[in-house]
Amino acid sequence: MSKSLGSVRVIGGNLRGTRVPVEHAIGLRPTSDRVKETLFNWLSLNIEGARCLDLFAGTGALGIESLSRGASTVTFVEKNQVLGRAISSLLTSLGIISKAEVYLQDSINYIKSCDAQFDIIFLDPPFKSNLLLPSLELIAKRNLRPNGMVYVEFLKNDVELPKEWRKLKVGSTKSMQYSLLKMG
Repeated sequence: MSKSLGSVRVIGGNLRGTRVPVEHAIGLRPTSDRVKETLFNWLSLNIEGARCLDLFAGTGALGIESLSRGASTVTFVEKNQVLGRAISSLLTSLGIISKAEVYLQDSINYIKSCDAQFDIIFLDPPFKSNLLLPSLELIAKRNLRPNGMVYVEFLKNDVELPKEWRKLKVGSTKSMQYSLLKMG
C-alpha cells in the first residue's frame, strides 16, 4: 500500500472540488492550483470536445481537469505502476473511466509506438530527467493534430525549446516556467 501525501483538487467543470490523491513517488510534483487555473484559462476555448494526452501523468490531475471541463477523451500514460493504478481507480470511482485510457508504461516508448493524434498534450516529465526535448521531437513527428497544442513545464533556465515550436502563452513561478506551444 502506498502512502498518500495529501491531494490536489479539480478547480473547474462538473468535477469541481473533487480531490485527486497525491501518492508518494520520486520526482512527482503536481501542478499547483494557480498554474492549473492559468493553463485552463488559456485552453478555455479549446478544451470542449478535445482529445487529450496526459504524458508523465503522475496524479492524473491535468487529464482529470480536462475531462471535468468537457474533453471528449484523455489518454493517461504513467510508468509508475502505483500512480497509474491510482489514476485508474479514481477514474472508475468518478464514473469517467469510459472517457479515458490508462497506459502503465514509459512515456517515450508510448509515443514511439502510438499512431493516435491529439488536440492537447500535457507534457510534464520529472525535472532534470532530460525527457522534455526528446518527447517534443517525437510528438512533432506523429502525435499532434493540426492546430494541436502542447503544454510543457520545466525548470527556469533549464531548457531551450526547439525553434519549430511557437510559444502561444508563457507563465512562470519562482522556480519553473510553463508554456503552451504550437508547431510553426
